[in-house]
Amino acid sequence: MGFFSILLLILSLILIVVVMIQPSKGEGLGSIGGGSQMLFGKNKGLEELLEKVTAGLAIAFFLVAIIANLV
Repeated sequence: MGFFSILLLILSLILIVVVMIQPSKGEGLGSIGGGSQMLFGKNKGLEELLEKVTAGLAIAFFLVAIIANLV
């Protein structure tokens, strides 16, 4: 395994953990029929932080995947 393969593995595991610890929005497919309810959570700061971390990890994952493919 090369350096980029190990880095991709680590990034993917961290990304999975971060996505799994995010609170559920409760909408799912029910929002299609208009049956969604908006509940305001207590930890908005934590939710925003987790969303930013998820976006950053996803961008890093894609960039490392592209670089690994080119090298």
